[in-house]
Amino acid sequence: MPSHHFLKNHYGMDQSLFGKNAIVTGGALGIGKETSLLLAKKGAHVVVSDIKVDEGNSLVKEIQSFGGSCEFVTCDVSKEEDIIRLTDHLQNQNKRLDIMVNNAGIANKPTFMHKVSTEVWNKLILMDLTSVFWSQKYATKQMLSDRKGGSIINVASIAGLGASPSLGPYCVAKAGVIELSTTGALEVAKFGVRINAVCPGWTETAILDVAGERGKSAMEKNIPIGRLGKPFEVANLIVFLASDDSSFITGSVYRVDGGTRS
Repeated sequence: MPSHHFLKNHYGMDQSLFGKNAIVTGGALGIGKETSLLLAKKGAHVVVSDIKVDEGNSLVKEIQSFGGSCEFVTCDVSKEEDIIRLTDHLQNQNKRLDIMVNNAGIANKPTFMHKVSTEVWNKLILMDLTSVFWSQKYATKQMLSDRKGGSIINVASIAGLGASPSLGPYCVAKAGVIELSTTGALEVAKFGVRINAVCPGWTETAILDVAGERGKSAMEKNIPIGRLGKPFEVANLIVFLASDDSSFITGSVYRVDGGTRS
């Protein structure tokens, strides 16, 4: 069943974000895809950003098929110049950036910290923390430029809230994203720019492939609700934080984890 039919069942048909412009990094698959779909369903113009060109263009066609407004921009978040180009994209079209969803990221293959190579460490920190710093930095500058505010949502992880043995680099990076979000939020709150962090638990996305089937099964057993999360369940919260319904919320950290606490 096409995702937009799925959306009609799970998401409202309101146009509460009509006139808003959003960018979603890692927007072609998983949580990013569901977030892009929901933003478009609620009337926002969505810039889907990813390195996966075929999947990104396919999503644009899907969104356009139900009347949504969308475009695809290739962006490698490991390159600062790509992020600058991405955050400038709407301004170059005489549009303002209202919503920035920093979702792109990777996970490391399960390895104890004392066995993690410097190469793996640097790649995880670059992709999962430094890239979010860049995106938040340049999106904030865009939002401050016309003094009309905006909403930035950084996708962290429950791994950033507590230890997950063998996922050390990922945990450290995601913990950094949480602090980046809360500190940044306090710095710009008085200017109307809101920054919040969303911490998904173990969710059915490609990032879990590094754990293998045995790893996924073990994760599932530790979730009180008894199953992995669905990408749309995380997207629901992200889009709420992007909307004016959350206008008094900033510097907050939200878990979407089925009750997981370890």
